[in-house]
Amino acid sequence: MNGREAKHLKALYFDLCVKDLEKYYSPANPRGAYRKIHDYLLQRQFSHEQYSGYHSQYKTTDLEIFDLIYEMNKEFPWLGHCLNHFEVTNVGANHDLMQLFDKPFQEPKNA
Repeated sequence: MNGREAKHLKALYFDLCVKDLEKYYSPANPRGAYRKIHDYLLQRQFSHEQYSGYHSQYKTTDLEIFDLIYEMNKEFPWLGHCLNHFEVTNVGANHDLMQLFDKPFQEPKNA
């Protein structure tokens, strides 16, 4: 490799503490913070997967993700006070398993 960091699709996962959101974000609408983060990440080409999980729609480096999160933290000064967990990981191959559910399944007789 020529000294450059490899680019990968990335997944972000986080967990927020609602009690801290009530204190640092909004006592009336603490869960509104999830919408702010959602909108922020969608505007930056991430897709919402489920709950607090987002996937990049482009290949990127860890350093670029760190920069993104640094900017997000500046935009949302309450965020660092409310996090229980925040992680990034490379996204590997995704395999659609829906075809496994297409065939009728018979319940065992002794179930």
